Amino acid sequence: MNDDERFAENLRAQVNRVAPKISVDATRVVPAARRRRAAQIGGVTLAMGLVLGGGAWAATTMDAPGTALPGGSMTVDAEPSPKPSGPPITSSEGDPLTELPTYPAVEPVVPPDGWRDATYFHVVTRGLPSQTGGESGREAPLGSRLGSESWYGNGVSFELTTDGPALMAIGDHINIEGHTLTYTWADMAALPTDPEPLHDALLSRYFPGEREEAVRDAAARLATQAPASPELRAAAWELLTSLADVEVKQDARDSENRQGTAATYQYGDDDRVRTVIYDEARNLPLETQDTKHGTDVYLTTEFTDLPDEVADSAIEVPEFTAMTVEDAGVACQQAHLTCTFEDTESDTVPEGTVISSDPAAGALVTWGAVVTLQLSTGS
Repeated sequence: MNDDERFAENLRAQVNRVAPKISVDATRVVPAARRRRAAQIGGVTLAMGLVLGGGAWAATTMDAPGTALPGGSMTVDAEPSPKPSGPPITSSEGDPLTELPTYPAVEPVVPPDGWRDATYFHVVTRGLPSQTGGESGREAPLGSRLGSESWYGNGVSFELTTDGPALMAIGDHINIEGHTLTYTWADMAALPTDPEPLHDALLSRYFPGEREEAVRDAAARLATQAPASPELRAAAWELLTSLADVEVKQDARDSENRQGTAATYQYGDDDRVRTVIYDEARNLPLETQDTKHGTDVYLTTEFTDLPDEVADSAIEVPEFTAMTVEDAGVACQQAHLTCTFEDTESDTVPEGTVISSDPAAGALVTWGAVVTLQLSTGS
């Protein structure tokens, strides 16, 4: 029996000791180059997989007395997340979705307290390519339709993909102008809900030379895509339709044959034309038509609770501090995380005990995310 086999056998015995119902199979010891995938929903079975990082091992407190192990670093790795069974997931309107979120979260997201029970802005759109041969904002081929379904929250946001909900790297800021400026959720809440004060508040955010055009674009985005309150949305629409360079037409029809009011204006340096169709009776956007980027059809724009299956798609980093290395290894596998242990001297934390984790407890990450655990070696 070689060193690797002895380590796997020893590890299996120790995991059985701290969690008798979890078994570790030495055949599950695999190379470290596991690809990390975004968090996904669906039935998931707990699997114990161990990665030997770069072929190197660590002599930590997980080894039994007298067991000789090569030196190096130790990583307890999560299994790759399984592909969901059945056909790809579609939006709530049945449109095909992208494989990855528009803004995938590659760093941990630190959520505010109570993020699961907070109110989210739920948006379902359908993208149609430009009739002039351009592509939609999601680069869909001419003649295709691509859907988008998202939940935007104050600090945490999700987008539905073909594999299920995925954490997005936006949450603290909202781009309501489209080019240069972003707003925090607090900024949004502070915006006036009357057209004239709203105009002045938006005007103060932009530089000379682009001010009025930027105010118009910001008003259009507030009325359509941004998580604005119903009162703010109504004020933004009234502001948009009152501007001198905006042509307003009653009894317009969108691509779904829904009736609304159209606001059309030219913008940019390339003769682009944008039309926003709005249902004034229900105070809801219907569609944005853009001669260059195609059409966005708004099927759902509402404030709602976050569905449990969406919230459950993000992994919350456990509290590892004060755990033994054995318990921390089991907790890593149960949370589907890749944990790397680094030895650190400490005069206050007992040897073989976790001092801290990076990211810290409570951070939201995707399946298989790397968590570095500082492990006390004593003084």
